[in-house]
Amino acid sequence: MASDERIAVRSSRLWAILHFSLTRLIFPARLVVDRVGVSTNIVRRWFVPWERTDEHLPLSHIAEVIHIRGFFWDAISVESSGGLNPLRVRGLSKGPARYFVEHVRERINESVTVTRPAAR
Repeated sequence: MASDERIAVRSSRLWAILHFSLTRLIFPARLVVDRVGVSTNIVRRWFVPWERTDEHLPLSHIAEVIHIRGFFWDAISVESSGGLNPLRVRGLSKGPARYFVEHVRERINESVTVTRPAAR
């Protein structure tokens, strides 16, 4: 896997319709991982889209990636080593969510093996 590869997953518009969320229908929640870390882009209200929450968590601060599997849709929660304010996105399609979680875990493992000091 190329280290500069960027992987994004977004909430399902069908999930938004079934949960009566006009905001998620117009502005799906996004979860992105790149070589630096994991980021979210979430618009809270459809009528003020300029008020959005952009959060970033560096790979070195990720404690756990939780893949919550549902019957039709999944959710992902990325928890920090500090334990405060996890990055969460619900209503994700199953395939892209699984792919996203696998690659985040792979990148975390790569960063751990690279930064570990040599044994003496």
